[in-house]
Amino acid sequence: MATAADFASWAVPDLIITLGERDFIVRPPSVDDMGKLLACAVRGEVGLGIVNGPIPPEVQEVLDSIKGEHPALGGTYQEMVDAGVDSMTIDRMAYYSVFYWTRGKEYADRIAMLLWGRETLDTDGSGEPAPKG
Repeated sequence: MATAADFASWAVPDLIITLGERDFIVRPPSVDDMGKLLACAVRGEVGLGIVNGPIPPEVQEVLDSIKGEHPALGGTYQEMVDAGVDSMTIDRMAYYSVFYWTRGKEYADRIAMLLWGRETLDTDGSGEPAPKG
């Protein structure tokens, strides 16, 4: 008898943001949100001088469509607000999430270290980011 294949090992894992003693779980973005995150990543890279501007009009159109939503953090945004996380930390986590989902963990970690310094990331004592399990 044939059984259905389990594709769980292929699924994109959640992003777990640990703040103090609390873990906030950010689910992978939907297809629609991913397009918005890619536009946000372009805006971020232009703003940081990583790529030359200006932002292309079609990308700006996607950015302009983002109103009252948080595609990088999804429902976790409201959980952070309800938990009393300060707005600057939420903004940083949203920024990190944009690059995490669009460019990968290593890139997001590099940007975070560049913007906020090594103290924002856990280290394993060697000065390098600690592996996340």
